Amino acid sequence: MKEAIRRLNLEYGFDLTEREIDVVAKQAQEAALLFRPLFDVDLTNIAPLTKIDKRVKKTITKKKGKK
Repeated sequence: MKEAIRRLNLEYGFDLTEREIDVVAKQAQEAALLFRPLFDVDLTNIAPLTKIDKRVKKTITKKKGKK
């Protein structure tokens, strides 16, 4: 993890100190553990859900045709 942060540090010019790299690596590790259960969920046969806001009225757009 620290090597990836060092590469990003060089690529983007963050100028992070070694201590800051350690803190970011620790936070990234904690986040990875937090989200691990989400990665274990199998969504193979699940269709994505789209939210439809019924308050928004559909507007009719005029198609531009030949003049």
